Amino acid sequence: MAEKKFEIQKPVMTGISYMIPMVVAGGILGALAKGFGGYTIGSLYDTTGWATPFSGMEPFTWQGFWWGISMLGTYAMNFAVAVLTAGIAYAIAERPGIVPGFIIGYTSAMSKAGFLGGLLMGFVIGYFVLWMKTWKLPKWAVGLMPVFIIPVISTLVCGGIFLCFIVRPLASIMTAFEGWIISLNGGSKAVIGAVIGACMGFDMGGVVNKTASMAANGLGADGVYGPMSAKIIGGMTPPCGVFIASLIAKDKFSQAERDTAITAFPMGLCFITEGVLPFAAADPLRFIPASMIGSGVAGAIAVGMGVESVAGHGGIFVFPMMANPLWAVVALVVGSLVTGVIYAIIKKKQAEEEGAEEEIVDLDIDF
Repeated sequence: MAEKKFEIQKPVMTGISYMIPMVVAGGILGALAKGFGGYTIGSLYDTTGWATPFSGMEPFTWQGFWWGISMLGTYAMNFAVAVLTAGIAYAIAERPGIVPGFIIGYTSAMSKAGFLGGLLMGFVIGYFVLWMKTWKLPKWAVGLMPVFIIPVISTLVCGGIFLCFIVRPLASIMTAFEGWIISLNGGSKAVIGAVIGACMGFDMGGVVNKTASMAANGLGADGVYGPMSAKIIGGMTPPCGVFIASLIAKDKFSQAERDTAITAFPMGLCFITEGVLPFAAADPLRFIPASMIGSGVAGAIAVGMGVESVAGHGGIFVFPMMANPLWAVVALVVGSLVTGVIYAIIKKKQAEEEGAEEEIVDLDIDF
């Protein structure tokens, strides 16, 4: 087997091409559920005593039906990182990389390591499996490679790397980080709003995002509701910002990126930040700073101007129930413009990226 050189862009673009439909489907379903069923639709039922997640569902009632749709959207979003990881591993090692990619990618999403953890592990899995394919085995064992040896050993080894060197240290760091964010509450309101907002714009549903969210929830439980507004508005800003960027610098975005930005916009209004994962994964060094700055500005304005939210989620549907809702709108608009303008300026021109996109056209999985 010829030695395969290390490359980054092609595997990432392949993973993104498979992830986009999952993110779009899950996000739009979630947005529809919130729009028609209400922002609290996801908590309609207490499923604790149910035999299955849908045992007590009432699908022929209005609320029951949209709760089911909300669940579909949630499950789809949970699998987005798994699809990304599997796609990256597949681009490097072909079909044998899919199974460990799905397993470890889903674990990354569930452990809150998010898309950054899934992105990293896609490469670890891909090149580990690629190395396994060079093993010289007895003839009787060759047939076991694709169905037993590769999926089991690669998942065991790469999963062990993930659990030992990513999840555990990350958990300790994030626990301390959450405590630090909460400690900021005694200082300037704008500062804690900016920190929570910037964290919400960092990894779009990943560990930093979730840590800031939990810190805001903890303060909300103590009757401090300003950070809750920074959490919501800071999470809405990146999708709205990338939509603005796609309008300002249309020539820098491919048609697929413009379409993704269009679908990300309503998801952002519903506080579904994950709509921008394709941009964060494809262009992290440019998009993430732009996202963090815009979300930080939005959070600072919101909390600094006295915006408060008792609700922990719901996007624009909870704006009327916030304290100082007009300032919530101002914070969202200003933060989105900041993200959009910055990203429109620093994004590479499309001509520099066309080659990478053309390379993934024929990478459909053939079962």
